[in-house]
Amino acid sequence: MLTDVSERKLMEAVRRASESRYRMLFETVPQGVVFQDATGRITSANPAAQRILGLSLSQMQGRTSIDPRWRAVREDGSDFPGDQHPAMQALRTGRPMQGVRMGVHVPDRGLVWLQVSAIPLFRQGVIDEVYASFEDITERVRLDRELQPQATTDFLTGLSNRRQLMADLAHEFERGRRQPGTACSVLAVDLDHFKDVNDRWGHAVGDAVLRHVARLMVEEIRLNDRVARSGGEEFTLVLPGTGADEALALANRLRQRLEQHPLAGPEGPIPVTASIGVGLILPNDASADAALARADQALYDAKHAGRNAVRLAAGPA
Repeated sequence: MLTDVSERKLMEAVRRASESRYRMLFETVPQGVVFQDATGRITSANPAAQRILGLSLSQMQGRTSIDPRWRAVREDGSDFPGDQHPAMQALRTGRPMQGVRMGVHVPDRGLVWLQVSAIPLFRQGVIDEVYASFEDITERVRLDRELQPQATTDFLTGLSNRRQLMADLAHEFERGRRQPGTACSVLAVDLDHFKDVNDRWGHAVGDAVLRHVARLMVEEIRLNDRVARSGGEEFTLVLPGTGADEALALANRLRQRLEQHPLAGPEGPIPVTASIGVGLILPNDASADAALARADQALYDAKHAGRNAVRLAAGPA
């Protein structure tokens, strides 16, 4: 009997110590932590959550993730629907959600960026509540956005670089899959005899030619078209919503404009011509690389035809 009493006292002491350690952790961790009941309403929030969100516990209690006062947004600036909040998804699916980025509007701070995770908690096999944790990544997002142009822009011409080109191509490829029948064309452009420019006038003039060509192309394309410097004297254009006829017409306008607008050089005009290949993203393509390969083959055909020419890819590469 005494042993049973002692064991119960020991278990009670262990439970109190465990709860005390949990409470201390809950109160002191730098990450925000909130608990939401089975309906999604906030029941408790630690001091870090209150500090990050700029709200007291009493202001948060009873709120749900779908409350419009959060004014949540995605990284692209679009609205973040409340029912897609990690906590609501964890409650709905019974599965943990990890590392979701979202922005919320915080009193006196404006837009604050969070990285949120949520874990459903079960009682007797039924979801009883959800545990959501988050950290303030506002400074990290700001730095990412400052560095992004450096990572995606060609420093010489100011155009997109190859990394951004491939991202743009992949985006259009996926859009075509989601929206069958959506056209997209790719132009591969290579300046003719560019090595001769560098050899005769030097690399500084060669760089000026590249900037000159970039400016002329940007002036010719539409706002939603994309042009990238994809290699030394190579450029690639991605033309959303553009079929073969329109792409050929644009390619010919670009070719003519380059030919008709030489660069003013130290010894007179420096002629600039280009060979251009045109390829389309096709419904059966396995990836966007297929369209790029077709455009490159058409570019080769244009060069083989004597340069300063435009050629359309014959079909699947």
